[in-house]
Amino acid sequence: MYREALEVRRETLGNRHPNTLASINNFGTLLKAKGDFAAAEPLFREALEVSRETLGNRHPDTLNSINNLGSLLMDKGDLAAAEPLHREALKVRRETLGDRHPDTLTSISNFGGLLKAKGDFAAAEPLLREALVARRATLGDRHPDTLDSISNFGVLLWVKGDLAAAEPLLREAVEGLRATLGSAGHPVTLDSIAPRFAV
Repeated sequence: MYREALEVRRETLGNRHPNTLASINNFGTLLKAKGDFAAAEPLFREALEVSRETLGNRHPDTLNSINNLGSLLMDKGDLAAAEPLHREALKVRRETLGDRHPDTLTSISNFGGLLKAKGDFAAAEPLLREALVARRATLGDRHPDTLDSISNFGVLLWVKGDLAAAEPLLREAVEGLRATLGSAGHPVTLDSIAPRFAV
């Protein structure tokens, strides 16, 4: 259905129409979720290039495209290419949306996660802490994004060797995910029970 919507929008609206760009991003997101990074990447690159040209670098849709491409590159393990994108998205979202907007918090979390993956724990820690504190305050303790931040910060503390501080956070994340997503068989819950400690 995403493929069909994209094809029809390209034919009827052209490649630069905002609705076409939304379909490009949606289809790219689906392909990324399937693990087909090779097919998703050119779509995200196209959406970003056209968004920059037609909407400008500070438009929310452009920032979403920056985030999408940065996240894909990070998932591919290309941290060097992902870093300037996540840094740009965070900077502009702080300036245009403020520090507590959900999109800004996503960028804070993404950039902190990237720094953690690079092994720069000292730079990652204040960002992951900020995302966690702000999400608790704005979304509550059981929101999926808050639970993700709890888990991310707990994992950071774990890989730093601060097991005493990590344990209650990881326990809270697992308990919250079990309560909100159901049994421990849910993939997100399983990730929190046995998080990926790759750094």
